[in-house]
Amino acid sequence: MSRRATLRLLLLGLLLCWCGVFLRSENTEKSIVRALLLEQTPEQWNVALLYQFPEAAADSSDAAASVQLCAGTGKTLEQALFAAEEHLPQRPSYRLCEYLFLNTGSLRGELSACEPLFCERADLRLATRVLAVTPGCEELLARAEEEERFPEQLLQCAKDTAECAPHLYERGKGLLLPVVQLKEGSITLQKEALLLTETGTFSLTEEETEIARVLLEYGQEHTFTVEETPITIRRGVLGVQAAGDGFTVQLTFQKKAASATPTETQCRKLEARCVETVQRCWDAGADILSLGSVRALRDGRKTAFLTTKNACPAVQADVMFLG
Repeated sequence: MSRRATLRLLLLGLLLCWCGVFLRSENTEKSIVRALLLEQTPEQWNVALLYQFPEAAADSSDAAASVQLCAGTGKTLEQALFAAEEHLPQRPSYRLCEYLFLNTGSLRGELSACEPLFCERADLRLATRVLAVTPGCEELLARAEEEERFPEQLLQCAKDTAECAPHLYERGKGLLLPVVQLKEGSITLQKEALLLTETGTFSLTEEETEIARVLLEYGQEHTFTVEETPITIRRGVLGVQAAGDGFTVQLTFQKKAASATPTETQCRKLEARCVETVQRCWDAGADILSLGSVRALRDGRKTAFLTTKNACPAVQADVMFLG
């Protein structure tokens, strides 16, 4: 074998060794953070991390590893996050961090602080789904120490709720947050949601929550109780049109096969609920139908001049069912 061929083989062997070390350190020796939990108190910040430490395929969502929970505190959010990361077995990876839990006790402060953090750090994403959670980090950590599968159940609850949870980047028009709570030893999703806007935090009723999710096109299936009759609808077609000084909202649904067929009176009541929910959210500071943008598009303006600081325009809803 020539000297040049020997040198090539030696270099190839060194390259393979280096690639093996690189892949091992980059893909498997990491703590994969799946969710962030933030809580702000008058004294400090509390941060909890739901994470996995798989033996292999660390960058894969199918990596087999138990979900665990660790927490840290600090005077600032950055300090608390760093303190929580120190409890991880290896350096953190936020590649699969898809969920952000905010404590219901201080939602506005937490959101205002975490958004700049997500923008500054390249490993955190504004596409993260946002949920509200009633217990604090201390209670969650205590529960995780008592029940080994609790962190996994909490993560699974977030996954099941994902289609009803807004992305962090949607903050501009208000966030309709599903609320996760601990009840009777189980993790459940509260039927009422919280509307988080620049002006405050507002609790919606169960009916308003379901209508708002329909208007925001969250979820594939919705159930309403009208005149004591449950009506289940599948995801339909939503249309918003500027009509004069007001707007017309057209909702076309497909009824679920086992659900009752809505009567004309029930359709009218659903239309009234739709208008009331739009008004309620508007008064709270959330233009959930982007009416300002619809008006600007009709009038050929580059920016929306109709905002939630103005009086809510007249809205008429038209509900139709197919099948």
